[in-house]
Amino acid sequence: MATINTILIYLSQALRMIGMAALGLTLGWLVLDLLRKAQTWYMEAVLFLGLLGFVIAMVVFTGWGALGAFLIGLAVAIFIWGMPRKPKVVEEEKI
Repeated sequence: MATINTILIYLSQALRMIGMAALGLTLGWLVLDLLRKAQTWYMEAVLFLGLLGFVIAMVVFTGWGALGAFLIGLAVAIFIWGMPRKPKVVEEEKI
């Protein structure tokens, strides 16, 4: 019975990590999308401080592994959707 209990604990922790990484990815995309649509500086400040407050609350109320998975998901979202894109250069065919 102890083996089954240990396996279930590890499985639940792995699912928790995957869920927190998905939450970080989703929240990162949402904040970046709303930052692009924000028309005033105080809306940007509210979004930034809200995200910062959420991370601080997670430091207090979650485990370190879940927090790490969340921050990895958030960092991936920032790198994927937050980085500036290079403009595409279309080369014309020379005849």
